[in-house]
Amino acid sequence: MTAVYVGWTGRGNLGDDAIADALLHHIPDVAPWHVPTDPTAFAARLLAGAGVGARRRSVLLGGGTVVGRRNWRMLLAATSTLLARKRPWHLIGIGVEDPAFQGRASFSDREELRRWVDICGWFERITVRGPRSQELLASVGVASEVVGDPALLHAPIGPVEPKERLLGLNLGFGDDLWGHDHDRVIDESAWLVRKLVGDGWSARLLVINLKDLPFATACVERAGVDAEIRIATTVSDYMEGVADCTVLVAERLHALVLGAAAGVPLVGLEYQPKCADFLASVGSVERSLRTDCVTSAALIELVRELASNREAESALLTTHVDALRESLLEEVAWIRNRLSASDIVGSTP
Repeated sequence: MTAVYVGWTGRGNLGDDAIADALLHHIPDVAPWHVPTDPTAFAARLLAGAGVGARRRSVLLGGGTVVGRRNWRMLLAATSTLLARKRPWHLIGIGVEDPAFQGRASFSDREELRRWVDICGWFERITVRGPRSQELLASVGVASEVVGDPALLHAPIGPVEPKERLLGLNLGFGDDLWGHDHDRVIDESAWLVRKLVGDGWSARLLVINLKDLPFATACVERAGVDAEIRIATTVSDYMEGVADCTVLVAERLHALVLGAAAGVPLVGLEYQPKCADFLASVGSVERSLRTDCVTSAALIELVRELASNREAESALLTTHVDALRESLLEEVAWIRNRLSASDIVGSTP
């Protein structure tokens, strides 16, 4: 029998791949067989015989903002019927879509979360990324525990001496953002870079999804200064690129998550509520600035405040991360034991 991994993987998105890599490393009883999220690929897998043995399979659902999204509910329903029928299922550190955000390509509405109550019952226990996810589930009667984002299981590369006045900056978003105007975010970020470089800083723009490269390029051009653009689409490359930054300003959720794992003080460009949810889990929610109201002045103030007390801020952040990492490790150990007790052995279907 096998447990199969369900997650948004293989799409060039560093965060989701980082979650899968971390979980499959720590829970080897799960077959490295990623259930496709694309309907066409899902159907092709079925036609190739993937449904054989479905009654003997369970599921490990990866992190990411899954619960409360219609597309994920449909995927899990299809997976339950066709690919993995054994109960209970397992998950760790998932995010819950906040219906307060309604994007142009949103898969949620204010009634969607209620439709997840029965699906949540397929899992033996529910653990979530942050306190807002926990609050949202509680609003529909589902109990959960905050354990943090699974990508925090990635350890820092080792002791690294931070550079003086080096700004790490990441720009990029998913399907939509607060305010629906990313050009404005680039403008405010460019002013931040221009001002700091004028004050003797250097800037390193970290691109974790190749679709975001035009944002980094536009930011540097509008700033009108010399700045490094570094492609970092693997965990190791990103950790190396962020580790010596004085402060990190990041928009992509997992640029923030892996920055926290590296102990770099954070300022979040909150393009959706999930960013604030994560920052709250590591004691930094007051440094989450929504993209519809962020200003270069606010960014400059926060960056300078963190830089002036960088060592203490890094130590405090690391304390929060270490506590979450311990919870995550306890959770993966529990899942390993449960899979072992169910005689689920990793093998490719």
